[in-house]
Amino acid sequence: MAFIQLICEDLGKAFGRRWVFRHLSLRAMEGTGVVILGPNGSGKTTLLRLLCGLLMPTEGRIRWELEGETFSPTQARSLVGAVLPDCEPYDELTATENLQLVADFRGIDKRRIGEWLERVQLNHAAHQPVRTFSSGMRWRLKLAMALLHEPLALLLDEPTALLDRQGRQLVDEVIAEQKRRGLVLVATNDERDIAYGEEQIILGDKGIGERHR
Repeated sequence: MAFIQLICEDLGKAFGRRWVFRHLSLRAMEGTGVVILGPNGSGKTTLLRLLCGLLMPTEGRIRWELEGETFSPTQARSLVGAVLPDCEPYDELTATENLQLVADFRGIDKRRIGEWLERVQLNHAAHQPVRTFSSGMRWRLKLAMALLHEPLALLLDEPTALLDRQGRQLVDEVIAEQKRRGLVLVATNDERDIAYGEEQIILGDKGIGERHR
């Protein structure tokens, strides 16, 4: 199994004159989970966007390391899967067609699409347009899109907010599997999700990240 880790040093992000957070440092090792806690607007989703290269930090440094090699967030996109508000499926396409687009983009075998639809409990809706999906079904499709290439790192934004008990059990299983393959970071304001991580980063009104184990 490839060894992966994430290192953030004195990280900060500002939009204009407003700092979302500053002085945030963390190290996430293979086989572990990090839970990012904080109220709405504290920068949890912004941090995940920085980690996968959708945004650039205002200060500090992010690096992914894999077996002695170092990658920036944009260079590491093949290593990372993310379920974020930015990663929405196309409403006019079916679940299968959305996953086919992901497979084409990443250059991976389309024969695994059916397997992942079954894994996220959407095989019954494989050929339905996504516009007919409930919010929970849409989230499970986004999860399949993030996992199709079997990433070494998985970033999840509010993973249980839209899910019923069965969906939450799916998230429990996926996170446990991901830790065996690599690492996982979960952004949430639901304290029940603390169990997903061995370490917590707490973002607060002062914009400073605090670490807890």
